[in-house]
Amino acid sequence: MKKSLIIFTFLFTFSFVSAQQNKSAAKRASNAVANILSEMQVSDEKAQFLEKTLYTKYADNALKIKGKNLSQDEKKKVYRNAFTTTRKVLREQFTETEVKSIIRLERQANKR
Repeated sequence: MKKSLIIFTFLFTFSFVSAQQNKSAAKRASNAVANILSEMQVSDEKAQFLEKTLYTKYADNALKIKGKNLSQDEKKKVYRNAFTTTRKVLREQFTETEVKSIIRLERQANKR
């Protein structure tokens, strides 16, 4: 748990500083959270945590992929690592059932 918190703090700080104006990531996170909140009852504090976590995920992915000419396999690894890290971070605030619902609803929001 301590390790996950350190990872999240590092990723959040790094992403926030280097991608402070990443409007695309902010919009995606906002849309995903709106979709999640329409289906789940979540406190305001947890909703803010969720939005920050998703923003960090999207902004970090963009930093790692854009302009790097990565192959599909390399991109898949970046996305898989982000998924794993995000899932661990979400488990700190949500139950496993809630995390599964959040992931499902996030994917639905991103398909739109």
